Parts: sequence; structure tokens; C-alpha cells
Amino acid sequence: MSLIPEGFIPFENLPGHIELNGPYYWRPREDGSYDYGFLSDDRHANPVGVIHGAALLSFVDTLIGHTVRNTTQRHCATVTLNSEFIAAGPVGKWIEGKLDIKKITRSLVFVTVDVVTQGNILLSASSVFKLFGALEDAV
Repeated sequence: MSLIPEGFIPFENLPGHIELNGPYYWRPREDGSYDYGFLSDDRHANPVGVIHGAALLSFVDTLIGHTVRNTTQRHCATVTLNSEFIAAGPVGKWIEGKLDIKKITRSLVFVTVDVVTQGNILLSASSVFKLFGALEDAV
């Protein structure tokens, strides 16, 4: 039995930091938005044996960028990323990101995200992303 829920597909193999933390998965929803997740393992653990906060923040930043690029069809970059850690995340579990775009202006996108596992919120975040030129093709 797979720990990855049905319908989730892996991000394409992206080099660098994302490749080290992933693989990340995504699943399109009927409303045009996306679900995101990753299967945590020992690479994501801190010395106490729970998921390191940096692993969760890297996931959040990546899923926001993916959503903003695909929603706007424009290049983007993080301006701010504010977070509150709410609970410890167990290693070896499926971690999911729930994103809500609050507003899109000509040059900025405002987003909130909850990171959850097994019905528990691990982290809540808010972010602002800057929009740049149009994409030729989105991932």
C-alpha cells in the first residue's frame, strides 16, 4: 500500500534545493487549484526526531511558487514568507499543503498556506510573491 494518496504526481525532476528536499507531489483539483504533498523521511528530521522547520518552509515556498506560476503564467519570486509553527510533524508520514490565493494584483500575489498531516496543522504561513514576465510554458 502506497503512502502517497491517489492522483498525486511527482514534480518534474528539478535540480538543486528542490531535488534535495523532494520529491514533492501535486494533484490538480476540479476547480483549477492544486493539492501538494511529500512523504517525509529521515532527511527531513531534526535532531529531536520530528520534521525540521526548514523542510516545511522549503515545501511551502515551493508549492506557492508552483501555484503562482501556473495560475498567472508569469515568473515569480518570494517577497515575504511568514510562518507560525503549530505542532511537531512525525517523520515517515504524508505531509500536505493547503493553499489559498487571497488576492492577485498586477505585480503581487497574496497567499496563505496550512501544512497538515493526519488532520493536524503543523504550520500556517502567509506569503507575498512578486510577479515578473510571462512564461513561455508552465510546469
